[in-house]
Amino acid sequence: MSQPDVEVPRTRMNAEYHRILQGLLNNAERDLRLARAERDQAATAKAQARLDTLRAALEIYASSHLIAYGERPWPREARA
Repeated sequence: MSQPDVEVPRTRMNAEYHRILQGLLNNAERDLRLARAERDQAATAKAQARLDTLRAALEIYASSHLIAYGERPWPREARA
């Protein structure tokens, strides 16, 4: 399999992984906002831990891709 043959599946895989995790991140951010609005400290801590874990998973994947291929699979997102 030549390099161009590998690029297309890798690009699709990266896009799919990012799409899935982005949906999970959106849900986790929503859950965190809801927990904060309800002033539920236990739910807030749980939602924050979930969000931090998902962000870490996304960064680990992106960093591994950077090391393996010399480029990030998607642009680094700005954090608020």
